[in-house]
Amino acid sequence: MKKLFTAAFLGLWLMFSLGCSSVPPGTMTIKDALANPEDQLGAETVLVGMAETRTEMSTFGMFKLYQGNDFIWVTLPEGTEEPPQGIDVRVSGILQQKEFTIIGEVYYILAAKVEME
Repeated sequence: MKKLFTAAFLGLWLMFSLGCSSVPPGTMTIKDALANPEDQLGAETVLVGMAETRTEMSTFGMFKLYQGNDFIWVTLPEGTEEPPQGIDVRVSGILQQKEFTIIGEVYYILAAKVEME
């Protein structure tokens, strides 16, 4: 009986872990977006991650979007409020590159839309 229970538990755990992704369908990972950023520049990008709004760029309408240890900067559309700190958000926008005086040259998302997940 113990072997049957163990086998069933391991089977369900395996099916669940293979079937569930931490990145929702229709989005890409930050790691993939930044792997070959030159190829992605100007492309419409949809990312989901945790908003980090307590940054040195918050006063400029920018926040960091995290997926695990990977992050990318996001600029907010004009007139849009920052998402709450630590909330998962879906960002739709264009991947851009720019030199900022405070953080240097970075790749960032010029957001068209920021929605809470």
